[in-house]
Formats: sequence, structure tokens, C-alpha cells
Amino acid sequence: MFQVDLPRAVLGFVGVHLGLRAEAAHVQRLLADGDRTVAACRAGLLATVLHHHHRAEDTVLFPALAARQPGAVTTTEELVRQHLDLDVALGRLVDEVDSITDARRLIDTHLVAEEAQILPMWLDAFTHREHEQFADRLRRSTPLRDAGLMISWLLDTAPNGASDVAKSQVPSSLRLLHRLWWRPRYERAFGTMAGSELAWPGLAPVMAAAA
Repeated sequence: MFQVDLPRAVLGFVGVHLGLRAEAAHVQRLLADGDRTVAACRAGLLATVLHHHHRAEDTVLFPALAARQPGAVTTTEELVRQHLDLDVALGRLVDEVDSITDARRLIDTHLVAEEAQILPMWLDAFTHREHEQFADRLRRSTPLRDAGLMISWLLDTAPNGASDVAKSQVPSSLRLLHRLWWRPRYERAFGTMAGSELAWPGLAPVMAAAA
């Protein structure tokens, strides 16, 4: 069983990073197996979820950190520049799925930087109660029309042994909607991906900061 003692908002952030790594690896496997149609479809999905993740960081997380720790601006400005570079790479990936190797390298480099620089700062910036309030604020920052896709994708890409943790991140008010509407629609559009292996290079420094 996958267990990490982190606040809800941070755990959701971790889940997205795990999913992004798993999705990029999945696209590369599909391409290697010769399934270019599905690889291109999942590449488009990767670009979409990465965009939603970056929007939440740029508009909610990074400003909140800068308000608590003004020195964070130097770090967040650089990460926002990386977001722009990734937008270009993922835009290219949708049309040129063979560029997945380069895109995967850029994604992983960026995620490692965020995990090393942002997560420890985030854990230190808020009290337990503030973390809980911030989790609600982050969730509300994603429009309902996008929440269904993000929830379905996070559950689809959850690592082996982490499905219960992933499901616990879905608000009870949305679970029925997901089961009856979002998940079937998602699976018709993108299929499903078997559970991925846990791969999070940034785990050690973040867990040290959480201790």
C-alpha cells in the first residue's frame, strides 16, 4: 500500500506528478509498440492535463507561496518560464508524437525541479489548518468541466498500490458523477492504462521536509 503523510493539496500535487511521468512513459511504450493512433491520442491528453496543472500553479500556488515567502518569486518565475517551454514542446508532441522522448525529458527535468524547490517551501509555508483550506482553494480553481477529465485521468494513472489513496482525493460529492458519467466518457475517448510503477525522484527531499 502506498502511504505518504502529506497534506491533501500536496498529495494531490504529487499524484499529478506521478501521473505525468506515467503518461509520458505510456505514450512512449505505445509508440514503440507501433500503436501510433492511441499514442497520439494519449499525447493530446498529456498536453491537456499538463496545461491544467500549470494553470493551477501559475494562478494559485505560486502567488500564494510568493505572498508567504517573497524570496520564492525568483524560483517561481523560472518555473513559469519552463511552463512556457513545455507548452511549446507539448504542442509539438500532439502533431509529432515521435518527439515524445524529448518531451518526456523536459517534463521530468521540470518535475524534479519543482519537487526539489517548491514542495519543501510549500510544506513549510502553511499550518495544517491552512493546508486544508488551501486544498479546497486549489480544487475550486479547476472548472467543473475540466475536473471530470482530471479526476478520471488521475485515477487512471495512479501507481500500483495507490488507487485507494487516489480515490480518497476525490470529493465525495463528485464520486457518483465520476462513476456514472466522467469515467465512461473518459474511457471511450482515451481507453485505460494499467497501473504504473511508482517513480518519483523528488520523494526523498520532500519526505525529509515533512518529517
